[in-house]
Amino acid sequence: MNRGVAGILGYFGLWWLTTSVLAWPVARAVEAVAPGVFPFSRIFGRVELGVALVFAVGLMRWWGENPRKWLDVGRWRTELGRLGMWACVGFIMVGVVVAVQWVLGVRSWGGWPGVEVWAGAVGTGLGVGILEEFFFRGVLGLAWWRAVGERGVGVAIFVGAIIFAAAHFIRPGPGQGGEMGWAEGFLAWGRLELWSGSSHLWKLAGLVLMGLILARVVLNEKTLAGAIGLHAGWVAGLRWAESGWPVVPAAVAGWWGPSLAEGPLPFLLLLVVAFWLWGRPIRARLA
Repeated sequence: MNRGVAGILGYFGLWWLTTSVLAWPVARAVEAVAPGVFPFSRIFGRVELGVALVFAVGLMRWWGENPRKWLDVGRWRTELGRLGMWACVGFIMVGVVVAVQWVLGVRSWGGWPGVEVWAGAVGTGLGVGILEEFFFRGVLGLAWWRAVGERGVGVAIFVGAIIFAAAHFIRPGPGQGGEMGWAEGFLAWGRLELWSGSSHLWKLAGLVLMGLILARVVLNEKTLAGAIGLHAGWVAGLRWAESGWPVVPAAVAGWWGPSLAEGPLPFLLLLVVAFWLWGRPIRARLA
C-alpha cells in the first residue's frame, strides 16, 4: 500500500471514528448553552466539518506537505483578480436560472436587496467557497493525486466530484437523533440524508457536475483562487436571488423550479458549463 492510499484510508477512518465519538458530547454541551435551538442533525454536520478540517492539516503533514503554502499571498493581486472574475461567472450562472424562471412566471422582482442582504450573501459565499475548495479540491484533490498519480487524474476527478456531491447529504435527517447517549454518534451514520430517501436526485446530479466544473478550473489554473471565486459567486447568487427575486406564491413545482439548485433547469445550465470547460481537453484527447 503506497503512502497516498494509506493516508486516505487513515484520514477517513479517523474522521468517522472521531465524529462518532464527539457528536453526542458536543450536542449535550450546545444544548446546555442554548436549549432547543440546534437539532442534533445540524450539530452532527458541524462536527463532521470541523473534524474533517482539523485532520486535513494532519493528512498534509503525513505526506510532508506544508499547510502554510495554502496561505501564500505573494501574488495576491493576481489571485484576487482571478477570484473576482470567477465569482462574477458564478453569480451570472445563478442569474441565468433566475431570468428563465422570471420569464416563465415562477419568480418576480422583489425590490433591490439591502446592504445587509449583500453582506450576508458575500460573506456566506466566501466562507463556503474557501472552506469547501480548500478541503475538496485542495486536500482531497492532493489525496487522490497521491494515491493514483497523474495517469489516473481523470478517474480521481470524477470520484472527487461524486464525494463532493454526496458530502452535501451526509448529516442525519432533520429532528433525528440525540436520545441514545454516546452511541448516537455511531447510529447517526445509518440515518444520513444520502440514503434515507430525502436527498434530491437532481440536486445530487447537479452537484456532481459542479464538482467537475470546479476541478477543471483548478486543473487549468493550478490554483484554488478561481474555484473559490466560482463557488463563492454561485452561493452568494443563490442567497441574493432568494431575496431579490422571490418565488411567486401561486407557482407550482416543475422542471422550471422554483428551486434555484434543484431540478432539470439548473442541471442543464451546469451541464452546458461543464461541456464548455471540459470540451477542449476531451476533443484534444480524442484527436
